[in-house]
Amino acid sequence: MATIALDAVGGDHAPDQIVLGAAEAIAAYDNVKIVLLGPSDLVKESLGRCNVSEGARLSIVHAPDIVDMGESPTRSFRQKKESSIRVGLELVKSGQAHAFVSAGNTGAVMTASTLVLGRINNVERPAIATIMPSKTGPFVMLDMGASVDSRPSHLSQFAVMGSHYAQLILGSKNPKVGLLNIGEEVEKGNQVTQATYELLSAHPGINFIGNVEGKHVLSGVADVVVADGFVGNSMLKFGEGAAELFFDFFKNEAKTNWLALIGLLLLRRSLKQFKKHYDFSEYGGAPLLGLNGVSVVAHGRSNANAIKNAVRQAVASVESQIVENMARAMA
Repeated sequence: MATIALDAVGGDHAPDQIVLGAAEAIAAYDNVKIVLLGPSDLVKESLGRCNVSEGARLSIVHAPDIVDMGESPTRSFRQKKESSIRVGLELVKSGQAHAFVSAGNTGAVMTASTLVLGRINNVERPAIATIMPSKTGPFVMLDMGASVDSRPSHLSQFAVMGSHYAQLILGSKNPKVGLLNIGEEVEKGNQVTQATYELLSAHPGINFIGNVEGKHVLSGVADVVVADGFVGNSMLKFGEGAAELFFDFFKNEAKTNWLALIGLLLLRRSLKQFKKHYDFSEYGGAPLLGLNGVSVVAHGRSNANAIKNAVRQAVASVESQIVENMARAMA
């Protein structure tokens, strides 16, 4: 039974969607206990609104300080020592919880996770690893925003951690690792990507296939795609915006064109499957790899379904002993 410390006041739709997501997770997975973190009065009010009750598998730990979405990560860590983020991570560090999940301030979660849990030996920087869909199945992309200015050594470490994560979570036996670049040729890219290419080409522990262009990322050419956090996060946000644009276009067409409405009705089942396959909420959260503990970052706009799946990701990370396996990989 995995105990998950869940930040109840982090995210755009907290606390109600977080509470509902916790309830859905408990109903869906019988191997999880959830501890809700936040000001106890606020969390209890949300439980009442959502018609959710405390019990053996759902409890509250009082954490009076709330970190705002736009707040400075370092300042919040220094000044808000009883925040839901810090209290949750301390529970993981002390062994009272197996993993921490938050849809709150990503920078604050990353900073607190690094300072409270610490890094695995030989890991210079942690990386956010996101499972994303492609034509041939899910793949791992990292970093998605933890390190926006990475050195070649960082990207090389991301490749190693991403490769092992794909083996553990996706079951890939010999994951193909690609480096996101502006062209497939060896000489393409800036100094960082060119130096990284040399490091990955010489690395005996990964199956490096070379550069991967942005247009090929979703085609399934690689099981692991490596990029710095600035590029990775930008690609993620662009993809989310493109998907929203796609659905908004057809919704607006259906309002003004009856032929389009008929077409949408005929395609309704296929469109639902498309949305389920590519919707970020179905993939839940992204673990911070390289830490001495499991910390999962969920999307700031997470709804109940996304929180439920973020809890699933956390449990999968715990059960696969991701920390221990990453430590061996980086030794």
